[in-house]
Parts: sequence; structure tokens; C-alpha cells
Amino acid sequence: MPSSPRRKLKDVRRSFTGEDKASAAAGVGRGDLGLDRCSPRQRRFRAFLALYLFNANVPDTPLAVQHSANAFLSYTMTVSPWFDSLVCIVPGAVDNAVGRLLASPARGDLQYGVPGLRVKAAIDFRTYHLVHLPTDAKMVVASRPDFPRLSEIERRGPYGETWSAEHYVGAEIPLADVERDALSHLPSMPSGIEGILAALVARLDTRDPSGSWALGNWWYDPLLRPRPSGYRRDGKIALWGQGRTWELRWNGQPHPEDVIACLTAPVVGVTQLSATHLSPSEWVITLDGCCLTLKYGAA
Repeated sequence: MPSSPRRKLKDVRRSFTGEDKASAAAGVGRGDLGLDRCSPRQRRFRAFLALYLFNANVPDTPLAVQHSANAFLSYTMTVSPWFDSLVCIVPGAVDNAVGRLLASPARGDLQYGVPGLRVKAAIDFRTYHLVHLPTDAKMVVASRPDFPRLSEIERRGPYGETWSAEHYVGAEIPLADVERDALSHLPSMPSGIEGILAALVARLDTRDPSGSWALGNWWYDPLLRPRPSGYRRDGKIALWGQGRTWELRWNGQPHPEDVIACLTAPVVGVTQLSATHLSPSEWVITLDGCCLTLKYGAA
């Protein structure tokens, strides 16, 4: 029996993302890989999350240091973008990885973590179903791709077995004043900027099946190549902008050409997105009349 078009797309998607068969099947679209096919709230959340993932170690930047979630990218993971959820499979130290995203009641306030991100249900320190209150978008961080679904965990109670709400803030806790203040200072994001930033988050660990480029979750090079010109060990990264004009600067991994490739390559790239090379270390990415300037080695 010949393979269906959807099955072929699933296999192609897996070759770029490293997902298991079930996860790729859950995320693939009807006529594309499904990496950018998501609900408006999910796209908004991914763009919002990009701000917290792509800001670290740069003094005097607009984003408050305590809200940086850049350390989440230091874990080995497989990113599986679904239509209405962002699924991150972290084989080891799931609890530690989640701790890079969430505030803890033990600290006495909600000053730290991604504002508005909450635990909806969790079990065994190995599966966390999260919800982002401002967008009502879903995220899952789990140790295995066959993680317990939300409904299964909720049948046992909101917090399963050894995990409890003492560790991280639960979905029953409304936005705190410090979170509202942080959210009020975020710049506007038109649909084009949302699309670019969401695409970067959806492709955190993508790689070219032929081995010409790989993102390595923005902390290592799976292809073991010489470091790019402008590389620095201090690993600075900064993302900010306003309206239709934004800028992303970094000086660590990945290679800047790899970022361009993952967004523009046939099959895996973003529809209607274009990239212009301005200088050896600067590019402009354009989508729907919005621009993100990439500057490498200048963070």
C-alpha cells in the first residue's frame, strides 16, 4: 500500500525535527510540515516566549533580568510544535528545565519566571502541562513523547504523586501585580513579527537532514564545525523592538547562516518569509511587511 501524502509529510518533518512518529503525526499539517500552522493564541505565546528565551547576559536591556528564561535552552530537548500546544521533550532533568520557565511560591512572590506561565497539571517530576494565562496557550514539558495527557493526570488530581503546588505556581493563581507590570512594558508585536519569532521558537532544534545546517537548541553545534567568526564564550543574546522593526543580536551558537537557512530553506522554511544579507554579520528577515534584523557577534 503506497504511503499517504500526510505520512510522507510526517516522515519529512521528523527528518528535520528529530521527533518520534506520534509527535510528528500530531503536529504535521494537511499540506505542510505544520511548524507554523497553529492557533492565534499559540502563535502569540511562542512570540512572547521568544522574548524570554532570547535575552540573556546583556546589561541595560529593556527586559528585566529576573524574567529571562534563556537557561531553558541549555537542556537537550526535542521541540514538537502542535496546532494548539508547544511540546518540549527533555529526556533528563525535566524538573530543572521547568524551573527555568516558572516562578516558585517558595520565593514568596511571582517576580521570577515567564510572567503568567503556570502549571495546569503535573506528575512525577516528569510531565508538566503548562498554561500561559495572558494568551490561554498550552505548553508541555515532559521526559518522554508518550507523556500522560492532561485529562489523564486531572483524573488523579491536579498534582500527581510526589509533585505539589509548593514547587511551582499553579494555574489557580491569578496574575500578580509584578507580572502585570512586566507585561505592560512589552512592546507591540504585529502579525509579521509574531510569525518570525514564533517560527524561531518552533525550530529551536531543527537540523538539515543532509547535514548542512543545525540550530542545536541555540547552545551547541551538532555538526561540530569551527566556531563562526565573531563567536564569544560569554553567550550574550538580546531581542527587542517595537511595532514592525525588531533586532536580534547574539555572539554564541548557532551559526547565523544556520538561522537564515532554517527559516528560508525549501519545505522547512516559513512561507512568504525572505532574508537579505546586508554584511558579513548582518541580515534582515522580512515577513508581512515586518523586519527582524539579525546581528551576529554584536550582543
